[in-house]
Amino acid sequence: MTLQSAAIPYRIEPTGSVSVLLVTSRTRRRWILPKGKIGRGLDAAQSAGREALEEAGVTGRIVPDAIGRYRQPGRSVLGFVADVRIEAFALEVEAELVDWPERHQRERSWFTLASARRVVRDAQLRQVLRAFEQWIAAGKARQRAAHGR
Repeated sequence: MTLQSAAIPYRIEPTGSVSVLLVTSRTRRRWILPKGKIGRGLDAAQSAGREALEEAGVTGRIVPDAIGRYRQPGRSVLGFVADVRIEAFALEVEAELVDWPERHQRERSWFTLASARRVVRDAQLRQVLRAFEQWIAAGKARQRAAHGR
């Protein structure tokens, strides 16, 4: 089994709602999270941040603990079928670049959480988006409690 990492790029809208940034896969043009192999010398969270930059053209603060995990079928370097396990990390977007490495290979688009779950075809990835939504809700609850509301 191969381990990869993915970023869940998100932003808080002026209304307080949360949007997530998805990218299209190169071949099938499906909406996915930016993801890839864990780079040499990087931990999974750092690698997810790098993938967000390369595939989606965004930078920001990455959360060091995985929000969720999912699996996808993949191929080993020798061509054998091998599952890929992906750990997903929240990345609060601070900058959206006009030019980035995979700009001509992918589309990127912001979605509400509900819309993101509708356009993502992979059921396990939808589960990760649900886990992310719960993580966001728990963070808002902690904020309210800390401020006595």
